[in-house]
Amino acid sequence: MDAASGEIVDGHHRQRALDALRHEGVKVADYRDVRAFADDDERLAFVLAANLFRRHLDRSQRAELVAKLRERGWSVRRIAERLGASVGTVHGDLASGVQDRTPERIEGADRKSYRAHRPAPSVVVTSQRAEERARAALATLGDQAPGRLLALKDAERLARAVSYRTLRDSATPTTRASGEAWELRCGDFAQVLGEMEAASVDMVLTDPPYTDDFEERWADLAEACARVLKLGAVFVAYSGNHNLPQVIEALTAHLSWLWHVVLVQPGQESRVMSAHVHNGHRDLLVLSAGPYKAKRWLRDTLTSKHAAKDKTLHPWQQAPEAPHYLVDLLCPEGGLVLDPCCGAGTFGAAALASGWRFVGVDVDPTTLGIAAERLRQAAPGDGAENGDAS
Repeated sequence: MDAASGEIVDGHHRQRALDALRHEGVKVADYRDVRAFADDDERLAFVLAANLFRRHLDRSQRAELVAKLRERGWSVRRIAERLGASVGTVHGDLASGVQDRTPERIEGADRKSYRAHRPAPSVVVTSQRAEERARAALATLGDQAPGRLLALKDAERLARAVSYRTLRDSATPTTRASGEAWELRCGDFAQVLGEMEAASVDMVLTDPPYTDDFEERWADLAEACARVLKLGAVFVAYSGNHNLPQVIEALTAHLSWLWHVVLVQPGQESRVMSAHVHNGHRDLLVLSAGPYKAKRWLRDTLTSKHAAKDKTLHPWQQAPEAPHYLVDLLCPEGGLVLDPCCGAGTFGAAALASGWRFVGVDVDPTTLGIAAERLRQAAPGDGAENGDAS
């Protein structure tokens, strides 16, 4: 409670619970923590800390609190003292974001105003090639580079995020676009595929989201693709690892299981914290619409030659080698390739490069605009036209 105004600053839910118990005749102690705040700024800081800084918060939530206090002009030491955290922890939280929101002047724990210290961003490297990569990353980040020592991979990750945001800001959203051998449609895949002619697609190659909320859509995806695929045509989907059994169960409810391909990705290892696993591959699930008659040998272990992550067109962008290989091997010559979750059009570019036709679907008009420009570059001079832009 604020000693000056008598207002409850934090604990409204607890107070309502106490009032309800008293109304029912239950005797409860009237415990309150009365605090004197120096000013509204101090009061706001307490409210933020009381509501956001809990032991169960993850790093991103804690960093949100730290960023808000820093934006209000609090020094790192003052934030650390208020939140009961170390100075190093606060520095780490401030550095976790791309854009520095530190004002020109900050207020220290002694309540005096100081000019904010903005350390220069730097990257430690051990080779000339790494130096070139570091320079390129810092040039891309510009004034959005966090003021701290960065690992090269972190600098490049932040640079990719900035490049992607810049690309989205300049992209032209579209609901439909087409060229001589390709077409893009905006919307939910179930609706768009429902409008397509049955048994008209020679191959599905797609990389759906690996998020938990998409797990229930895998069966819908399999059902929609089974309708538009020709008899015996192949369905290939990239999949995450954590829910692989559920994904396979959903797909095999409508499609016939063929095989499991492993795509090894050198230099792209990630840590799956829930399972304590170092993951360095992608799972590719191969199924078919009805009986499949194999005509060529399929390798079930592929290796990506792209060691660095190229995510400049989309956060989930995949390397191009595997799509090229799979389309060439599994799609009939000159056939129609469908990607119902096409993103920035990586699989469409692979299909066009091999002389195949392509139809892509995505729910995001801006992403679809990026894909349209990419496919125009993959098939130049084909008389591409935009549909309705929005």
